[in-house]
Amino acid sequence: MRWVLFRPENQSLFYDPETQEPLGLEYLSAMLTGLGCDVLILDSVLDNLNNIKLARRAVSFKPDAIGVSITTDRELDSVLSTYAECKRLTTDRQVHWFAGGNYVTCEYRNACEALPEDIRLVKYDGELFVKKVYDLWNDGLINTLPRLSDGEPVENMDELPFPQRPYHYYLKHFGWAFNVQGSRGCCSACKYCASSGMRGHGRYPWRGRSPEHMVDELIFLNQNFGAQTFNFVDEDFLGPPIRALNRAKRFTDAVKAAKLNMTFGIQVRPNALSEEIIDTLADAGLKYVFMGIESDNPEDLKRWGRAYCANTWSLVRYLQKKEIEVNAGTLLFHPESTFEGIRTFATKLKEHGLLNFRTAVNRMDAIPGSIYHDEYMADHPNEQSKGSIQLPFNHSEIESFYETLIQVLQPIEAPSMHALCAMPIAQTNRFFKNEDDSFQLLKRINNSCDTAVSDCFFLLLDWYEKGAVPNPIIDVIRNGNRAFGREIADLLVENGFVESPESLFQTVG
Repeated sequence: MRWVLFRPENQSLFYDPETQEPLGLEYLSAMLTGLGCDVLILDSVLDNLNNIKLARRAVSFKPDAIGVSITTDRELDSVLSTYAECKRLTTDRQVHWFAGGNYVTCEYRNACEALPEDIRLVKYDGELFVKKVYDLWNDGLINTLPRLSDGEPVENMDELPFPQRPYHYYLKHFGWAFNVQGSRGCCSACKYCASSGMRGHGRYPWRGRSPEHMVDELIFLNQNFGAQTFNFVDEDFLGPPIRALNRAKRFTDAVKAAKLNMTFGIQVRPNALSEEIIDTLADAGLKYVFMGIESDNPEDLKRWGRAYCANTWSLVRYLQKKEIEVNAGTLLFHPESTFEGIRTFATKLKEHGLLNFRTAVNRMDAIPGSIYHDEYMADHPNEQSKGSIQLPFNHSEIESFYETLIQVLQPIEAPSMHALCAMPIAQTNRFFKNEDDSFQLLKRINNSCDTAVSDCFFLLLDWYEKGAVPNPIIDVIRNGNRAFGREIADLLVENGFVESPESLFQTVG
């Protein structure tokens, strides 16, 4: 059986300098290849293919089946255009179509309406589903599959084959980390997060690979592709807090036993960390941590179904003391936001070097698959859901402050995001290539961006708290930020931190 798996173009409204490899498709490809199938993975961005070219590449492979992973509704235009061109070129034979991904899982009703009838949809994990498709195809029963299926979640993740890596050359060229998945799901049940809606009813909230199996994959990537830098894309790297230290020790022991010289980054919740865990993972090469802080107000966290961690800030300081780069997931803006709460939290973030463009403007939306989205739709039965829903603020003046903040900071977004996303790479090069000068320069650029964001943030906050916003000054500040953004963009390009500067300069304006 011949398969094409593709990732469509995402018409995102946000500037994102990072393009991750399509790890989900790479897992499916490994499963299918193990069954004896021929598989071609195509990625609209990494392969630099528009919809028509992608479709023609797909059809030239003469596939029996085409599968697409859809993350959000911002990819639908690309999917439909690619589908139409493929259908135009394959009138002489039947090609079976399948779609999965976050969009299908969390918005399956919308997916059923938006996608053509002959595209079969699968929710949740796809690895065991494609095996089922393969068996039915061999038995001549593939057309008995329903329009919408629930994929069976993989409970023992050690049984999955290592994902294939057709884009290893791309990662090596840009010096980017290889993505690794050590677990699926999250131990928390935050009402604003879609994680609980993506695992299937009654399923374990968190499923982890054994640390030894994870390290086996790192060894494989190191030996076959020379990989030394890894990014764990897990929502919750350590898993249940009661077992977090043991998991960290087993992982580090396996890394040391393999004599792996590597660096890696993880995403964690504060209540799963401790100084001992940080020390343990630092011995294995931990250099970057994305920590979900969201709020420093216990009442906010309680309302959102999130555990409060009293020593979050001391953990941040300890990570920084160990020269581990820290970035934070925050929600300064949410329905219950007040000026007082925003100031308190933003001040804490600034004190710890964590107030940047992303943390300053992040806003809580009702994301499909989340409890808040379900509650909103239950309260608005006549409203049609299309993607995330922007929840209104309880205090109307917060909306005006937020909109002005976005307007003023927009010219800084692209260069500051570029500088922020370049930090893990620079940290790695500092470790492996002794490129300390480059790292320190990037550090200064980041600090300059953060200072500009902070200055604007607190200036606007002062004005809005006093109820007197000098509107003519807004354009002056924005123009100043545009000049600053161009200056930072020039610095990033001149010092080799940006490969293709065109989109960066276009976004700055």
